[in-house]
Amino acid sequence: MIGAIIGDIVGSAYEFNPTNDYDFEFFPNEASFTDDTICTIAIADALLRCRDFGESLHDWCRRYPNPKGGYGGRFAAWVRSDKPQPYNSFGNGSAMRVSPVGWWFFETSEVYNAAAQSAICTHNHEMGVKGATCIAIAIFGALQRRIDGQKPDEIKQALIELGANMHYNMDVNINQVKNHFDETCQGTVPVALWIIGQSNSFEDAIRRAVSLGADADTLGAIVGGIAEAIWSIPEWIKKKALSYLSKDMGKVVRDFRKGVKMRREEHKQLMAQSAIMLWKLGLGNMGRYFNGENPLPDKTKIATKDSWSTEPWPEENDITFMKTDIDVSEADMDIFRRGHIPDAMEDHWFMYCDDKAIRYYRSWTGMPAFEARYVKTNLGAKITSLKMNRELCQWGGNGDDAGLALFLYLIDAETDNYPLEAWHNFLLECNKLNKKAKRHTSK
Repeated sequence: MIGAIIGDIVGSAYEFNPTNDYDFEFFPNEASFTDDTICTIAIADALLRCRDFGESLHDWCRRYPNPKGGYGGRFAAWVRSDKPQPYNSFGNGSAMRVSPVGWWFFETSEVYNAAAQSAICTHNHEMGVKGATCIAIAIFGALQRRIDGQKPDEIKQALIELGANMHYNMDVNINQVKNHFDETCQGTVPVALWIIGQSNSFEDAIRRAVSLGADADTLGAIVGGIAEAIWSIPEWIKKKALSYLSKDMGKVVRDFRKGVKMRREEHKQLMAQSAIMLWKLGLGNMGRYFNGENPLPDKTKIATKDSWSTEPWPEENDITFMKTDIDVSEADMDIFRRGHIPDAMEDHWFMYCDDKAIRYYRSWTGMPAFEARYVKTNLGAKITSLKMNRELCQWGGNGDDAGLALFLYLIDAETDNYPLEAWHNFLLECNKLNKKAKRHTSK
């Protein structure tokens, strides 16, 4: 997020005194943070404190009521109001403050949703929301590609494609946008992405943005937020920019940096755990899975009870019975009727479906795992009850809740509906039980 703050501070001196001189003074005496920095800090603080974006923006802007350049007319009224409401704006304010969102999350869907939420408290026009989501996803995507080892030129090309895919006109004509003050998202976002595409370093990107002679501080903030994710920022620039911030702003910047680092470490551990668990509870050919291919068997042969060596169910004390209400489409029932015969050593599941139940077994041991009883409906079927083997705990599904979550993962992965979401839910249940076990053993 420091990239956006730098772009704002550098551009602040040229917002009402525009320049086309690429070699302008980077930090002149007139430089200061503006509303762009205040709002960016507010979004970061909301993420740090799990707080509503609108509340955080309102508090921070009231804390700094007279920034350099002031606030825009309708936003200023929003800040003054005791009961602020969104005002259908498509101004570029939603895009200039969103950079922290791109650093905070690990899934595109999370970035998109948080960026939209950060916008709609004020900029609830579809173009205002679109501008925020595009910039947040650009930052997130650039950062992930950089982590994956992609070169800046590859990242820049991907960002241009992102803009085009979000239906922005990326054929920017420099003569049409130069010295043209445009405060809309649709007029600013594609220009910012285009500038990134022309740039070769963080400082180069900021200089190109500011010397365009347009909305210098906001364009600088948006470009700076993206550029930070692609290139490293020279230490002297970071140090100088931080010197402009108040003590409470500086604290948020430092805390956010620490928070991002901590979250990345936790995410790395979670991904390692997830990979181990996914391998341990593997469904299909895991080699193909980790290569991004479909891991499931081709299902050229229909599975029956005699297709695999299986064991009988244990005594009733080791079985859980659960009522369910799970609708299954006819198309998905066709998939279940074909069954699941493992074709790889790391595929841990055998499944067949008869006219009464969908039945899962552990492939290595033949141990029964799930028996999902169903009734036919006009749309397919409804799973009305689930029998689970309590010995699930031996291979990771500690407890009934985690067992149910695992079953939902298996049927979703089998039919390719929402396996990733189901997998996350299963991990959450396992984590809850692991924490509970740790608390119990520590007493």
